[in-house]
Amino acid sequence: MSVSSIWFSRLNLDNPYGKESYVLAFLFSVLVAVISYPLSLHMDIANIIMLFLLEVFLCAIWLGQGPSLLAAIASVLLFDFFFVPPQFALLTTSVEHIVMMVVMLLIALLTGQMASVLLAQNRELQASEALTSSLYRMARELAGASSAQQVEEIAQRYPASAAASSLLSIAQERLHYADMLETQHVQVESERLRNAILSSLSHDLRTPLTALVGLTEVLQLDNANLSPSQSNMVDAVHEQSVRLAGMVAKLLDLARLSAGKVTINKEWNSLADVTGAALALLSHALAKHPLTVEIPGNFPLVEFDAVLIERVISNLLDNACKYTPAGTPITIAAVLNSRQVEMRICDRGSETLFNTLMTSGIAANRVAAPEKNTGLGLAICEAILKVHGGTLYLQQHKGGGICACFTLPFSTPPVMDDEPEEKPT
Repeated sequence: MSVSSIWFSRLNLDNPYGKESYVLAFLFSVLVAVISYPLSLHMDIANIIMLFLLEVFLCAIWLGQGPSLLAAIASVLLFDFFFVPPQFALLTTSVEHIVMMVVMLLIALLTGQMASVLLAQNRELQASEALTSSLYRMARELAGASSAQQVEEIAQRYPASAAASSLLSIAQERLHYADMLETQHVQVESERLRNAILSSLSHDLRTPLTALVGLTEVLQLDNANLSPSQSNMVDAVHEQSVRLAGMVAKLLDLARLSAGKVTINKEWNSLADVTGAALALLSHALAKHPLTVEIPGNFPLVEFDAVLIERVISNLLDNACKYTPAGTPITIAAVLNSRQVEMRICDRGSETLFNTLMTSGIAANRVAAPEKNTGLGLAICEAILKVHGGTLYLQQHKGGGICACFTLPFSTPPVMDDEPEEKPT
């Protein structure tokens, strides 16, 4: 605490700018006059003036600017009345004394003004220091808050201000981002655990399933020694084991894609050539459906991993064959936009399947369908397209059925230089 604040507290005034301050200022002036009068016989008049100036200065510090102004005027009048000849009169004919009193009044006014200004600044600094200390304690408590309830409890313990509101906003924002970070961390850990479980299950199931498929194939070769019912049972077990082995293989691929362990080899490829390779792979299943391919011959090259995109097209075509009645058409079309390539595979399948897929959503292993699982194939397609920067979505075909659409980023392909003709030797 500063010296001025100690002096001020000694007065013990509830209102330093009230009427009592002016009364005290006048009484101080009278007190100085009473004390100085008996000393005037032993002191020079200049020393008495210094006592009055000191009294004005102390009034400015203790009481403020207004009371110090009253003290200055009262001191000049009392000095004139008691110490300036003729004594006990407010009139004097001495130019020297008049100049002395005017100078005394000016010095008293300036001293009181300066002292009051300094006192006001000191009070502002003390208030600012108190506010800064309060904000520091508040900020330190908010830094340790771990919930919105704790932030509210801390806010109630401190006075409201613009700076306090700013600290509260920062604390609430910090908690928000901390919650988001924690949520993302949990999601990442959950995804990592899920991929680890999928990978472990796939590896553990792959060997016995391969053995089961091999044993059923051996039994099918020895069909002559089996009864018709046993032969049907072997065929059913072989079919289901092959299907289960395919699902396990898809689970393993999905785990690898989700974990980012698959390295894509992007090259400039012809979308028509990759589509042709997928059609050749599924030629037996597509034989039951009229097929229309609408890919222009001058379609530009697109940068992607040919093996992975071929698998996407194969999975979508395989789903179209499985869930489309025989004899219904399947259409493949490619469209070039300004920034992406869109490919559409449309069929005339069941609307129930479309509603099931749209309700479940295309997401990792969450797409379910009646009788057979299409979710793994779609999830793998989505994972492949994601690493390419593309998207996968479903639309209901106008004539009934489903359109499975996917996009790939498009950029201007490089200019291919023509090979120079060989000169005849």
